[in-house]
Amino acid sequence: MDTHALPRAAPARRSAFAASSLLAGYGLLVLIMASVFSALNRQIFVLLAEPMRLSLDLSDTKLGLLQGAGITLFAGVAAVPLGWLADRYGRRSLLAACVLVWAAATAACGLAQDFPALFLAAACLGIGEAGLAPIVYGLIPEIVSARRRLLANGIFALAAILGAGLGIALSGWLVAALDGLRPLLPPALQAMESWRLAFLAVALPGPLVALAVLLIRLHPQRSDIDAPPTMVKPALLPYARAHRRTMICVFGGSGLAGLGVAASGSWVPVVATRIFGAPPAEVGQGIGVAYLLGTALGALMGAASVKPLGRRVGLALPIRVVTIGAMLSALASLLMLFTHSAAALYLLFGLQIAPLIAGSVLAPTMLQDMAPAALRSRVIAIGSAVAIGMSALSPVLVGVLSDLLQTDPRGLLVATAGVCAASFALAAVAMRAAEKPFASTVREVHPELIATGKL
Repeated sequence: MDTHALPRAAPARRSAFAASSLLAGYGLLVLIMASVFSALNRQIFVLLAEPMRLSLDLSDTKLGLLQGAGITLFAGVAAVPLGWLADRYGRRSLLAACVLVWAAATAACGLAQDFPALFLAAACLGIGEAGLAPIVYGLIPEIVSARRRLLANGIFALAAILGAGLGIALSGWLVAALDGLRPLLPPALQAMESWRLAFLAVALPGPLVALAVLLIRLHPQRSDIDAPPTMVKPALLPYARAHRRTMICVFGGSGLAGLGVAASGSWVPVVATRIFGAPPAEVGQGIGVAYLLGTALGALMGAASVKPLGRRVGLALPIRVVTIGAMLSALASLLMLFTHSAAALYLLFGLQIAPLIAGSVLAPTMLQDMAPAALRSRVIAIGSAVAIGMSALSPVLVGVLSDLLQTDPRGLLVATAGVCAASFALAAVAMRAAEKPFASTVREVHPELIATGKL
C-alpha cells in the first residue's frame, strides 16, 4: 500500500466537497431569486390594480376576474400539465421557460390596451407561475445531497414566504422611483403611464433569471434525474392507486390549511378596518409586522421540533409538525372571536401564522418524500392544484356566512374566525390520519435511502 497517497486523498475529497457545496449553494440561490421574481411580478399586479382600472375603465368585477380567473384559475389548471412536462423533459429547462413566459406576460400587461388583452396577459402570467412550486420542489433534491435536503427545503420555503413580503415592498419602491427616472428614459417610454412602465421594468430581469436557471448544476449522484427517462417510464396512475390514502389525506389536509390561510389573509384586514375602525395605513403596518414576527417565530418552532419529534415519529415528522401547527392555528382563530381591538387582532394573526410557518418549512420535504423522483413534479403539481382550488373557496365561504350574520355587528369577524378555525381543525384531522399511510408510502417509494440512512 502506498501510504504517501493517503494524505493527498483527504485534501482532494475536501476540495470536491467544497466545489459541490458551492454549486449547490448557487442552485439554491437561483431558485430563491426565481421565487422572489415571481412574487414581484404577482404583487405588482395587485399594487397597480387601481391605476389599471382607471386607465382602462375597468369595473371591480373585471378586476376580480383578472386576479381570480385570469391568474389563480389558470395557475391551478396549468400546474399538473407543467408537472408532467417537468418530469418528462427536464426541470431546469422547463423552469427557465416558465420564467420567460411570466416575464413576457408581465410586459404584455403593461402594453395592454383593453380588458381582453389584459385578461390574456394575466392568464399567461398565471400559467407561467404555476410551474414554480412543482418544478422547484422537484429540483431541490437534484441540486443538494440527501443529507442537506431538509435544510435546503427549509431555507427555500422561508425565502419564498419572505419573498412575498419583499415583492410588495420592492413593487412599491419601484413605482415611486420610476417617476424620478422618467427623464432618463427613451422618448417613447417617457410618455407612458407610470403603471405601464412599472410592468415593463419588472419584466426586464426575466431573461437573466432564466439564464441563471439553465446554469444550475445538479448534484453528481443525481445528474441523471434531470434527463428524460429511458429505461423506466413514469406511471402516475398506478402510483396514485397504490397510495391514494396518502394523497387524499396529505393533499386534503394541505388544501384545508390553505383555505384557512386564504380566509385569514383576505378578510382579517377588512375586519380591522370595518369593525375596529383602523385606517388602511395602520392595518398594513400591523398586519405586516405580525406576519414578519409570526414568520420568524414559526421558523424557530419548525427548526426546534425536528430533533425531538423526529425521534418519536420517524418518517412521519413533517406530517406531525403540520398537524400540530394546524391545531394551534385553529386555537388562535377561535381566540379572534374575543378580540375587541385591532391590535389584539394583529397579535392573533401573527400567532395564527407562526405554527403554519413551522409546518411550511417541512412541507417541501413531506411532498418530496412521498413521491418517486420520476413523478415528483407531477405529484407536487396535483397537491398545488388542490390547494389552489380550495383556497379559491375561502372568500366565498366567508362572504356568504357574513351575509347570513349581517344583523350581528361583529358578523364578519365571526365568519372569518369560524371559517379559519374549522379549516385548520379539519386540516389537523386529515394530517393526523395521514401519518401511517405516509410512512408506508415513504418506505415503499424510497427504500434505497432508508437503507442507507439518508432519509
